[in-house]
Amino acid sequence: MNFETGKIYVPVWLILLLAMIVATGFFAYWYYKIDDNNLKLLGLIGGIVSGLVVFILTFVTLLRPLQQLDRFHKMGIKALLANRHDKDYYRQLVMNAEKEVDVMGTSCARFVEDFLDMQSEDKVLVEALTKHTRLIVRFLIPDDMFMTQEARARAQGVQPKLDALNAQFGSRVELRRFDDHARHSFVVVDNNLVAGPVFGDDKSKYAPAIHVAAWTVFAQKYINYFEEVWKQSEPAA
Repeated sequence: MNFETGKIYVPVWLILLLAMIVATGFFAYWYYKIDDNNLKLLGLIGGIVSGLVVFILTFVTLLRPLQQLDRFHKMGIKALLANRHDKDYYRQLVMNAEKEVDVMGTSCARFVEDFLDMQSEDKVLVEALTKHTRLIVRFLIPDDMFMTQEARARAQGVQPKLDALNAQFGSRVELRRFDDHARHSFVVVDNNLVAGPVFGDDKSKYAPAIHVAAWTVFAQKYINYFEEVWKQSEPAA
């Protein structure tokens, strides 16, 4: 209740539940008033009553999970991923990119191989770059001295793919390197952020991730961090 206006705010779910209870009571009362010889009407109204009872029980059972889901939605949380390298999940995001794709990680090699390999049939981000001429893709990875041997090898392996992208799209695809270990792994696609932890071993590739809207405080921390590191970093040779 709002004491300043004297108004009482009733949740929509409560109004719906009360309406279903009233309707059930009405049809139940009607059912018991029907002549026993009117079998068709008895069957119809009885079915309606049974359906409403099932609906109410199901609604009450699912109410709490639905409320929690709505709460997370309002907070900007879109999904929790068991594996932050879920290619199919990222594919749906990057194929619809129109303005920007920013990626920070230990090497970003897997992202390039999955979505920016011009020799692959499934090059959804290349297609997005072709379709949207203002789309920019930026990568941030550590300098060699802050990489593991495996990450260094993977980064060197995708360099020819990046060179081919630069030849076609110029500065719209850019890689920069920073002088520190990768402490964050995340992807920003327009109004979306998918971020997961970076551990000190190979277990990182099996780590979970969270997908949130870019306007959330959580996402803004990552986005601002990317911009700060980007400005302090040099283009890769």
